[in-house]
Amino acid sequence: MTDSALSRRQLEETVRELEAAMEETRQWLALFHRALICKTPPDPEVVTEDAHRMSRFGRWYSTNRDDDIFSQPAFATLVSIHQGLYAHAATLAVRGWKDDSVPTEEYDALLHKIESFNEQAGRMARAFRAALSDLDPLTGTNTRMTMEKELLREQQRMRRSGRPCSIAIADIDRFKSVNDTYGHQAGDRVLSRITRLIEDTLRPYDSIYRFGGEEFLICLPDSGPEDARRVLDRVRKLISETPIALDDAESLLVTVSFGVAQLVPRRSLKEITERADRALYEAKNNGRDQVVVWTAELV
Repeated sequence: MTDSALSRRQLEETVRELEAAMEETRQWLALFHRALICKTPPDPEVVTEDAHRMSRFGRWYSTNRDDDIFSQPAFATLVSIHQGLYAHAATLAVRGWKDDSVPTEEYDALLHKIESFNEQAGRMARAFRAALSDLDPLTGTNTRMTMEKELLREQQRMRRSGRPCSIAIADIDRFKSVNDTYGHQAGDRVLSRITRLIEDTLRPYDSIYRFGGEEFLICLPDSGPEDARRVLDRVRKLISETPIALDDAESLLVTVSFGVAQLVPRRSLKEITERADRALYEAKNNGRDQVVVWTAELV
């Protein structure tokens, strides 16, 4: 989990608003052309001083401008283009209404700004949609495909820096009985809530991935096995003490077991995850609701 990580909800909203901004720009351009061709007073959506802020994109940006997502340089560029094209269009709309013509080069410059806005918004929408496809739809965590790429990068970072890194496999205890007793909808609610509890308790630079079923893989940079154990034991304790609401009348206490292994540059990711899985198996055998670190004895 990183400071720049976006939730599935944020990604979906961002894609939706960027696509709406492109459609809004096309509709707004029609209003501009109407005034220009028919010699009618320009629409307020075109010439009002704060027209760019009155647009849907402008309102969305103004409302959410303090969110981390808007700190990205691509958004600063998009907002600047948006403001510039509105200011340019306002000038030309008034001029076209009052005068006989608008200079060709000025009109071409406006079209270029609109094209630049739509190209930038389109690129960003595609990028955020691609990021969205890497997220598990139920829990909002990254999938195994993303996990493997990021763990390889972490392994390379370890080779350069020599700093430790541990991974852990977390498994919800007796999850099958939750589904069997309360139904799969309740099981989904448990998975989603456990994800939030883990994310909220991990450190800002830790990462969590949906590993499969009721299992998650957690990456803990700058952490040897014992450091990882302390972090995960805090997570484990919080989960075991937090009732999960199934409906208005019923809640459930669940526990999670963790198996930890150190990421080693000379070993394959498959071998490291197998070690964590072996430690997890030991945690289950020892009574569940605990954190076990892999050692050479766990064969």
